[in-house]
Amino acid sequence: MTLSRQLILLLVTLIVLLFLGTLAISVSGTRDYLESQLASHAQDAATSLGLSATSHVNSNDEAMVTTMVNAMFHRGDYLNIRFEKLSGETWIERDTELRVDTVPDWFISLFTLDPPQRSATMMSGWHQVGQVVVTSHPGLAYEKLWLTARRTLNLFLISVLLVVAVGVLALRVMLKPLKAVERQAAAICNREFVVVEGRPFTLEFRRVVEAMNQLSSKIARLLTESEQTAGRLRQQAFQDPVTGLANRRQFMDVLAHRIDDPELVESSGLLLLQLRDFKAFNQARGYVEGDQMLAATGELISEVLTAEPRATIAHLSGADFAVLFEGVDHARLSHWAHELTTQMAGLHKRFELSSPDVAHVGAALYAGQDLSGFLSTADMALREAQRAGANAWVVHAGQADTGDARPGGEWRSLIERAIETKRFTLLRQAVVSCPGRELLHHEVFLRIADPRRPGEDIPAGVFMPMAESAGLAPQVDRAVIERVLQSMAGSGGDVSLPGRVAVNLSPLSLADRDFIGWLKNRLLSVPALAARLIVELPEYGASADLTRLQDWIAQLAPLGIEFSLDHFGKGFTSFAYLRRLKVHYLKIDGSFVRNLDQHEDNQFFIKSVADIAHGLDMRVVAESVETELVWQILQDMGADAGRGYWLGHPE
Repeated sequence: MTLSRQLILLLVTLIVLLFLGTLAISVSGTRDYLESQLASHAQDAATSLGLSATSHVNSNDEAMVTTMVNAMFHRGDYLNIRFEKLSGETWIERDTELRVDTVPDWFISLFTLDPPQRSATMMSGWHQVGQVVVTSHPGLAYEKLWLTARRTLNLFLISVLLVVAVGVLALRVMLKPLKAVERQAAAICNREFVVVEGRPFTLEFRRVVEAMNQLSSKIARLLTESEQTAGRLRQQAFQDPVTGLANRRQFMDVLAHRIDDPELVESSGLLLLQLRDFKAFNQARGYVEGDQMLAATGELISEVLTAEPRATIAHLSGADFAVLFEGVDHARLSHWAHELTTQMAGLHKRFELSSPDVAHVGAALYAGQDLSGFLSTADMALREAQRAGANAWVVHAGQADTGDARPGGEWRSLIERAIETKRFTLLRQAVVSCPGRELLHHEVFLRIADPRRPGEDIPAGVFMPMAESAGLAPQVDRAVIERVLQSMAGSGGDVSLPGRVAVNLSPLSLADRDFIGWLKNRLLSVPALAARLIVELPEYGASADLTRLQDWIAQLAPLGIEFSLDHFGKGFTSFAYLRRLKVHYLKIDGSFVRNLDQHEDNQFFIKSVADIAHGLDMRVVAESVETELVWQILQDMGADAGRGYWLGHPE
């Protein structure tokens, strides 16, 4: 029960008790007064009747005495009139029953009047001739008593209504700050740190409001400081200070992680860009203009590759830049190489360069090499481009050289056929708690059959970028969700999915206005399964469309669905946006987890992310846990869970 209701109930109880006490005192006093009046009335009647009837009693004129008694009795003011002889024997008597039609019987029973008898002695000279006894009828007294009680009750009801009305208004005004504090506490739990502006009159309430404001401000300040600290650390450790791009160390960690993960490395492309004669430019113009040219180059590369949100762009050192593409073919990689050299040529006029030959690009598709081999292949392409002439580019096709590349039309046909026939294969991998290794949920991975290699499957890391390029990603996600729901219900065939299940969705589905309506209606039809679903979106897609993701969470979270940000930390987005999202999991990108024991900066970064996430009631999950030592370090860093081959292979 709310405090306001308790106070109103207490107030009404006190008023009722006050009324009952007032009523008892009022009725008791009125009753005593009326009983004394009845006694006086009976005495007067007895005296008057005794005086007027003495001579007739003395002459034993019964008829006359009876007439006198009847005349007085028939007025209805008396309950009993009785003439007694000297011997005490009743001579003449008239009485009636106690009935009061205008007063309820329960009231008469509750407030009983005891009308007293009064008598008068009749004298003839010095001799007594008899006695008259009179008892007044209490009907009129009951009516007055009933009227007094009703008036008291009416006054009480009016007083109660007025007091309650005034009390409710007063309580609303007095307790309004508590409502604001309640909303403030709920907002803090909801990762919002508001401050109550108004200050109540009541000293105690004012202190509560001020304490809550201090708490909210302090938590917000601590989180802000943690976010800023983590952001500065990430900039110092992983970001190039001149261009704002990833530095060499961050890029090499991401590249090594992708090479080690077959799910991610397929259909990857590596592009190297080198500015021509940058050392001479620095010496001639100075380091300030040199840094300006590097920054302009980084901005230009980022602008050109806006359509490749998965790409990792880095400034390696000096004149060297690199881009790691995920999910590209030879044609697409060639397109970006040509586009970059074309746009880079525009820096000739901007910086008044001595030659229009600004930069060269060499690129290579992944063809099963190790890290060193992949870099060497791209570097060979860059050297060939430098020998080819001004602003030239060269792409080594990798798998395309073996005749294994698929054109865009073939990819579209393959994906559309998988959607129509619902021929998707699911793998599941456990996400376990840290440190107890208890199962939290399964993450599912998607495969489609490879028609070129019977019995082999194509991982999602290969075909999903092609599906996104063809605009088929939302259709794939719908088919996958249907497939996952079947498996969760036990009718999936190749894999069963007990407990909670995490499903990766494309950012294009987030941008599709019709997708959320379809997803909500589909999940409303299976509420028990919906409550076990976790929707995962890559961080780059979520941060690019926060408003749409907030709408998704607002609509789907009431169904029991949880949300996760995948590959978290790979980009350089400010941590502050996490406050606006009500996601449940942050999945740290595997590039931070791989070889965690060798990089203290990565450890501190994960610790900072864990502190921020826990302050926002989020869980931190580490991807790509491959060794026991890394698992032990993650426990010390505050991670809540992990996924990787050391914890369990995909099934």
